[in-house]
Amino acid sequence: MRIKTEIELIVQVRDYDDSEALQYLVKKYQPMIDKMYKLYWLNGYDRNDWYQESFIVCLQTCKLFDGSQGSKFANFFKMRLNNHIVSLIRAQRASKRQANNDAFSFEDLIRTRENLLDFLSQPAPAISDMLENFERLIEDMSDLELAAFQIIIGDITVEEACMAHRCNNTQLQRASSRCKSKIRKRITTF
Repeated sequence: MRIKTEIELIVQVRDYDDSEALQYLVKKYQPMIDKMYKLYWLNGYDRNDWYQESFIVCLQTCKLFDGSQGSKFANFFKMRLNNHIVSLIRAQRASKRQANNDAFSFEDLIRTRENLLDFLSQPAPAISDMLENFERLIEDMSDLELAAFQIIIGDITVEEACMAHRCNNTQLQRASSRCKSKIRKRITTF
């Protein structure tokens, strides 16, 4: 494909659903997309998911863009992507608030439960599920990933971990990244 102007690329996407032109546009705005990726955190979204959302928003933006008013595509795309990400964050936060809807007051508990002490001594289902999930997470980690986790929670220092596992900082950083990734995956499945 010969290099086209931005307007030609937008027309190709808008009128012909040209995926090559869409890829070229997203690649052109990659620095802006990466900056937003660092600015916002979406639970369960990695860089590939982020770019998928960017492709979707860029396609929609091309379909809606009308440059006859003197507006710039870059600003329009940035605004729409920002709004889209904020909407995704709001949706995630709304689902987190769902737990509050399922809660009931302590006074209701006292009125409806015959033996309040028995009830209070039982672990909450969500907490016991979380503990079980956490135990499985620990079992799935390698020794080096467990050492990285201990560093993250402040149990040991980097130097202690390197000495105990005969590794260097780079290996420990990679293990830390894998550990964080496993934690994120486990949290999002819970």
